[in-house]
Amino acid sequence: MSNKKLPTNISSKYFDILSAKNKYAEGHNVSELLRAQKNIDFNTAEIIEITYDLQAGTYVEIAEKNIESVSLYTGELANIITNYIKSSDTLLDIGTGEITTLSLLVRDLVIKPNHIFAFDVSWSRLYKGMQFACKNMGKCFDRFSPFVADINEIPFLDKSINITTSSHALEPNGAKLPELMAELFRVTKDKVILFEPCYEINTEEGKKRMDQLGYIKGIDTIVQNLGGNVIEKIKIKNISNPLNPTVCFVIDPPQLDSSLKLNNCLIKTFTVPGSNHPLQRVDDFYFSEVTGLCFPILKTIPILRSGAAILASALQIN
Repeated sequence: MSNKKLPTNISSKYFDILSAKNKYAEGHNVSELLRAQKNIDFNTAEIIEITYDLQAGTYVEIAEKNIESVSLYTGELANIITNYIKSSDTLLDIGTGEITTLSLLVRDLVIKPNHIFAFDVSWSRLYKGMQFACKNMGKCFDRFSPFVADINEIPFLDKSINITTSSHALEPNGAKLPELMAELFRVTKDKVILFEPCYEINTEEGKKRMDQLGYIKGIDTIVQNLGGNVIEKIKIKNISNPLNPTVCFVIDPPQLDSSLKLNNCLIKTFTVPGSNHPLQRVDDFYFSEVTGLCFPILKTIPILRSGAAILASALQIN
C-alpha cells in the first residue's frame, strides 16, 4: 500500500486514515489508534465512522455463518418490541450497521410497522448490508429507508417517529450519551427501546473492558435527568459476549412543547440534520429551500450528515 499522505484538509478531518487502514489489516484496535492520534480518551463520530467503515462486510459474514444464534437474539428483541408497536407506526433503528439485527428483528415481528427507517454513520456498512436486508426482511423491505446520519443530528422533525430502537449503537459513545439521548427524545413520540450494554450489572472484568473502550454507562440517571422515564428493564439472555451484557431499556421520552403539527406526509419527510427544516428530493440529492443546503444520494442511500452538505442557495426548484 502507498505511504503517500492525504492532502492536509482531508487528513485533518479524517485523522491518518491510511495508517488506520494498515493497522486494521495487521489486526490492531483502530479506535485506540485514532484516539491516540488526537490524544483523547473518547470516541468521536469520525473515529466511529472510520472504525466501522474498515470493518464493513464482516457483520454480514458473521450473521450468515451464525444465523441460528443471531436469530435467537433478534427473536428475543422482536418479542419485546411487539408489546409496544402498532401497524400504523414508524420505526427508526439508529446505528443500524449492516442491517443484520434489524432485518431479522423485523422478520420476527408479529405486528409490522408502517414504515422502517434506519441509519448508520458509515455508508459502507449500509451498502454492504442491503443485500442481507433484501433477503431477510421479506415484504417489509419495500417499506424500508436506509440513510447515512449521525445520532447527534438526526434528520427528522420533532416527535415524528413512533418508536426508536438501537442494538449496541450507543455503546461506543460514553462521553456523549446525554446529548445523544436528548436527540433521540427530540424525534421520538412514543417509545425509545434500547438494547445496549449495561455497565452497572457487569462483572469487574467487564467494567474494565467497557471503560477501556469508552462505552456508555448510567443510562437510567441520564434518562431521568432529561425528563424521560425508564418503564421497563429486561436482561437479554441470548448474548454473544458475557463481558458485554445486553439490557433492554424501554423508555417513555419527555414530551416537547411544540407548535409543530404533523400530517402523514410530513411524518416521512427528511430534514436538515438535527432540525425541523424539511428536505425535498430532487434528482439524486435532497434540497432545503430555506437553508440552501443540498445532501447527496450515493447508490440510492441518502447522505444526511451536516459534513456532507453542499451550500447551493442559488439553486431554483420549480
